[in-house]
Amino acid sequence: MVDYRTAPVDPEMKQLLAFAEQVARNAGQVTSDDIESLRAAGFSDRAILDAAHVAGFFAYMNRVVQALGADGKARAAMAEEKMLAEEHESRTQIASTARLAL
Repeated sequence: MVDYRTAPVDPEMKQLLAFAEQVARNAGQVTSDDIESLRAAGFSDRAILDAAHVAGFFAYMNRVVQALGADGKARAAMAEEKMLAEEHESRTQIASTARLAL
């Protein structure tokens, strides 16, 4: 699913997904009215709690992974940096060999 807002899911599920997004982005903005609205849509307290746990844990783990550079971006940057350093070293060796030949 690319975007829950346009996905072919029930309006109630979209409401739960919007709640999960709110938890992940800024849990401090969740109000008792948000919870009541989910209850009115038919979600149990357990389902609401589960959604909050999943969204909160996912947000937490994303931050941990990003902080440790394990999200792939840091690894890709290090690989590119290593490749450039090896290329520079290779050029330096070629230039040095060429100077010796003169």
